[in-house]
Amino acid sequence: MASGLRTFCLGLLVSALMASIPAQFGGVASAGTIDLFSQPGTGSNNVSGANVGIFVSPAWATPPTGAEWISYGATGCNTFVAATGICTPGPQNPPGTTLATPTAIFYQTFVVTDTLDTGTLDVWADDTAGVFLDDVTTGINSMLWAPDPNLGQNCAGGPIGCVEGMDAQIPLSLGPGTYTLVIDAYQLVGGSPFGIMYDGVLSNTSTPEPATYMLMGLGLAGLATLLRRRKRG
Repeated sequence: MASGLRTFCLGLLVSALMASIPAQFGGVASAGTIDLFSQPGTGSNNVSGANVGIFVSPAWATPPTGAEWISYGATGCNTFVAATGICTPGPQNPPGTTLATPTAIFYQTFVVTDTLDTGTLDVWADDTAGVFLDDVTTGINSMLWAPDPNLGQNCAGGPIGCVEGMDAQIPLSLGPGTYTLVIDAYQLVGGSPFGIMYDGVLSNTSTPEPATYMLMGLGLAGLATLLRRRKRG
């Protein structure tokens, strides 16, 4: 009878101990990582609804693993002439606009369930873009990056642009809630290729509370006592 009771108590202690161990130490699973990659079929836009992949100029930044250049339609480099280095426009390449009116707005909604998720979001665009984050839970809208109105050789001359090294590198630190990434994209020169690309990973970086470590310590102490008694019996 005593042996059975000790076994029962041992099981309870092990269960409590596992529940107290933070996810990064192999305890109860957390949300892990959140991928924010521009891909066809992921997210939406205010023009066609569905995001599609586009064929881009060789001058544009090479997509990171998992990401693609996207748009609302076939607005990319529809025909590229290697001899001249020029992309010829197609029927869906947009007219030029100003920073007062986005050519298209792109959205991706995601949910954070961890205490704290952090990471860096990289954003490219042709010609440029502004980046916002809507906190759906609180209704707060924050600007993360403003568009660059100054044109370079291929698109904006500074972040946010379309070539290597002209991406906005935006740090994110988010608590639990529902968020919508909003990208206002601008084609400043009409009849030219247009699209955006973004790439980011948010990881759980929450720190366990002191009470969690105390519970772990008590659980380990109790487990050791029961094991010693069981061995002597």
